[in-house]
Amino acid sequence: MGCKKTLPIIVVTLFFLSLLTNGMIVMVPLEIAKAADVTTWTDTNTSINVTVYSNEPIINWYDFQNITSVSKLNQQVDVEEQYKFVINITSDQGWSNIDYINITAWYDNNSEANGYNSTLGGNLNMKLQYENETGNANWTMLWPDEEAIFYDASCTEINISVNTYNLTFVFKPRNQTRYSPGDGSWDGGTGYNDLKSWNFNITVEDADGYEGYADDNSNEYGYYMYTHITQVTDNPAGTGVPGQQNIELFPHANVTTQCNANYSLFTNVTNLSRVGGGDQIVNTSLSAAGGNISRTNFDGGNPLYLWGTASTYRPHLNNTYDDTVEITYWVNLTTPLLSGYYNGSVTYTINGDTT
Repeated sequence: MGCKKTLPIIVVTLFFLSLLTNGMIVMVPLEIAKAADVTTWTDTNTSINVTVYSNEPIINWYDFQNITSVSKLNQQVDVEEQYKFVINITSDQGWSNIDYINITAWYDNNSEANGYNSTLGGNLNMKLQYENETGNANWTMLWPDEEAIFYDASCTEINISVNTYNLTFVFKPRNQTRYSPGDGSWDGGTGYNDLKSWNFNITVEDADGYEGYADDNSNEYGYYMYTHITQVTDNPAGTGVPGQQNIELFPHANVTTQCNANYSLFTNVTNLSRVGGGDQIVNTSLSAAGGNISRTNFDGGNPLYLWGTASTYRPHLNNTYDDTVEITYWVNLTTPLLSGYYNGSVTYTINGDTT
């Protein structure tokens, strides 16, 4: 009975003490260890961290751009303009471990089985190289020679982070770099998937013999067609009397052309009119030889084809920046014919094969 009376008295006493002290006395429960087994405890607050470095150099991304940095991957561009390959590369072994970065490009000649230099020719292949074996960057165009221009002074090597660099290769394809229209619909993805295009490949080699490659080997682009008669030298001339035949005209004409596709070249001549009037030497009295034709008379209407025909083409020239053909003209003078100075126009036309 004594214990039962004591507990209410303590509680009442504590209550009045709390009123006198303007506070509450908080009753804190005590946790008593349970009388049971604790057999498992899991802690996940720590971790193990491992960094794996790549032996091979890593090509993070690349692009083929015009000189204003607009991407031109998977599309046609003009010859005689500057372009650049831009590549972002990481070497976990240190940038000084990079020895070579090679860019090879080639016209696929309508087969993806072809590769760099599988079809020889400066207008069909290109190889650009960054060399760093000695620690000093050296930029070169290993191929071709006169069919493209490489701007080594404009090439750049920009440090992005400790072992990552952006490299820029700048070049200009010249006028006979192979026309490449693609297969009619450019595929926007990586890899070689457009026939009649220029393929390119990027590789990175380090001092330990490891190589890094771009995704799906790399990508493609193409060139628009270009045709141009750059120069016609000399105006053939001669003298004779009425009835004289086979008069060779001097100097011989020289026609310099550029075309980055298969092409034909033809010439035609108007009637030669007498200055002051009164007479003429008709077109059929003239003949020509040069290119792939021996001496042939003009027929009064149709041209003479120096290269190709009305339906065929001379193959694209793989290893030259331009081409010059020498043309010889002859005239047969009829009788009667007024004496005097006769003059007519000569036309030269070059046509590229778009197929």
